[in-house]
Amino acid sequence: MLNKKQQLSKQAAKLWFEKCLEVWGDRCEVCGEKVRQVHHYIPKSRNGLLKYNILNGIPICQRCHWIIHFSPNPAEIHRVIEIIRRNRGKKWRDKIDILEKIHGRSFNTIIWLEEQISKLVASS
Repeated sequence: MLNKKQQLSKQAAKLWFEKCLEVWGDRCEVCGEKVRQVHHYIPKSRNGLLKYNILNGIPICQRCHWIIHFSPNPAEIHRVIEIIRRNRGKKWRDKIDILEKIHGRSFNTIIWLEEQISKLVASS
């Protein structure tokens, strides 16, 4: 059985996923295939504060997601990331570049998770 924090984290992740698809669509932003996952453009490990930020969510297919995380070819990774940046446009790039400079960890407390869920629900 999940504890309260685990339940809230699961709820927030599901809401984030749904909102990202609502905002960005359900097709891979790189190749156009149907998606089953949303990639954190700025990794959670680098900035936990953006874990549930919709601007940080990139609908992406499994193949393109694999390229970003596991390709041994840096040029291939760069190509995929540049497609995302070009497709999202300058306004998004400017915002995400600012967000990327904000360093912080999520507090991952019950209160913080509840605030993230409230923000996601309100973003409808």
